[in-house]
Amino acid sequence: MKGCLLISLDFELMWGMFDVVSKSDYGKSHVENVPLAIDRMIELFNKYNVHVTVATVGMIMYNNKSHLLSDLPFKKPSYDNPICSAYNGIIESIKNNEEKQFFQPDVIEKLKKSAGVEIGTHTFCHYYCWEKGQTMEEFEADIKKACDVAKNNDIVVRSIVFPRNQVSEEHLKICAKYGISSYRGNAIRYFDEPKSKIETYKNRLFRFIDSYLNIGGMTDTLLDEINLSESPINLRASRFLKPYSPILAFLDGFRIRRMKKEMLHAAQNGAMYHIWWHPHNFGAYMDENLLFLEELLKYYKQCNAKYGMNSFTMSEMIEYLKNNEL
Repeated sequence: MKGCLLISLDFELMWGMFDVVSKSDYGKSHVENVPLAIDRMIELFNKYNVHVTVATVGMIMYNNKSHLLSDLPFKKPSYDNPICSAYNGIIESIKNNEEKQFFQPDVIEKLKKSAGVEIGTHTFCHYYCWEKGQTMEEFEADIKKACDVAKNNDIVVRSIVFPRNQVSEEHLKICAKYGISSYRGNAIRYFDEPKSKIETYKNRLFRFIDSYLNIGGMTDTLLDEINLSESPINLRASRFLKPYSPILAFLDGFRIRRMKKEMLHAAQNGAMYHIWWHPHNFGAYMDENLLFLEELLKYYKQCNAKYGMNSFTMSEMIEYLKNNEL
């Protein structure tokens, strides 16, 4: 089988950040620019014939907060830490001039009409599977609602990206029950569920260094090592596309070289290279971020021409693997 490039986007708006950033600051500087960022990304994907999965928080599909409040799931996450929950007064606190930081049904319509775009789920409320206090019944209610609201928008959910990459076997079983056939699993082995603050800091340090220098090895996944007997199937992440930073811009040469070498390795060895980011990462320094992305996509076209490398959505990746199963 030929090597494959996968791109998945975590489309979450403020639903994924209300507990860590403010609407007046990050919301205005980054999140409100997401529609334009997505438009420009789609232009590049079309230009280079690259397919993408956009894993979307279900709440984004509503028109406004009153629309959402009229259609909440019957069970909500009972996190021990209520600050993490969108149901802890967050919805009610949204002002009229802030709604575009939370709701973008027009963007959903554009994505539906875009060739090569799959709309997956990022859960309904940006659900945290590792938060203490949550239950499987609450997660199932969330996934059911995510699939239902997608269906109401003529979308069939086949792929999931778990918020903050928090995943467990029990949660996966529920996803399979609702027809979800693939998920983006965690990247290289030092990024697993942290058992302590020290492990969390270690993970962050390793990920940062490895973005520029090869300390973790190649991050692609050989296609024949993907377990097709799983349900859903793990399409493991390879690399987070870090957003542009003026402070770290002098290192971008190392960053692009690191990613190109990984992509080339995947193309030459029949492997999957799965990169991901959030649309809001491109909300600031949009031109710089898009230039970096275009450089990667140009390199993909070289790998496509020389090695036959494919570009797939997550669902297309599953089809390709099953059609070529030995």
